[in-house]
Amino acid sequence: MENLLLKLTRLLKFGTPSERRIAKYLLEHLAELPFETAATLAQRLNLSPMTVGRFIRSLGYQQFSDIRQHLRDPASLQLPQTDIVAPRQPDTPENALSALLLQQVQSIQNVYDLCRQPVWQQTLDAIASSEDVFIVSCCDAFCISDYLHSKLLEQRGNVHHLREKGAGYIAVFDGKPANTTLIIVDCGGNPAHVQRLGHEAVKAGYTVVLITGRYYEWGPGSASICLMIPLVPMTDHGSAIQLLSMIEFLACAVTKQLQSENEDRTQRLMELSRALAF
Repeated sequence: MENLLLKLTRLLKFGTPSERRIAKYLLEHLAELPFETAATLAQRLNLSPMTVGRFIRSLGYQQFSDIRQHLRDPASLQLPQTDIVAPRQPDTPENALSALLLQQVQSIQNVYDLCRQPVWQQTLDAIASSEDVFIVSCCDAFCISDYLHSKLLEQRGNVHHLREKGAGYIAVFDGKPANTTLIIVDCGGNPAHVQRLGHEAVKAGYTVVLITGRYYEWGPGSASICLMIPLVPMTDHGSAIQLLSMIEFLACAVTKQLQSENEDRTQRLMELSRALAF
């Protein structure tokens, strides 16, 4: 079954008006849902209990109590664990390393699950077919957008990393909307400026891909495609690991998709690399 949060995000963008209302409320009040019922939810949103019931079944649940049970269990939004629960160990460097390794495994599993969703292939097609690809980030705290830029530039030309607001953003709107893709990498920080940029780009007809591990109400309105996976746990390290995993998968997938077209270019780059090696 698809991740609950991915389903809610998709309904927030593509659902009917009532489905979007319910999905928006659920995403904004996840912490309160274990104490809600279908009746109280219908009353809060001024919808019929039948409408709420259909929505719940569309998510793959029989009744609202199944969602409450799902959300009461934090592990249900993460990589499934074994049935054996290890006793809590004292904080040591070894345990900290184990926790970090577990984060990496969970991140890879989450990205692997995302790769099987239609939005993943939509992203690959947009990157492969666009004449120009622009990359912009909320901030460069982890240099993740730099990494994505370098990885994509290895596979195709006309990949641009926008580092400046204002004048730097004008370059996006110089291209033809049908042939231009804008990738927004949410590296943390304040997303207001890229939110506005994405909104204007979507309105003008450009393809906008949002890569994020956070949940924003503005995401569907400011992006054509949203690659979003939940962080486990919600920490800066978790964010960096998750985004790096997604970008690494994305770069490998772009390589595979463009492999037949890139043989000559790859050969030239290899010769350049050998020539510049010391």
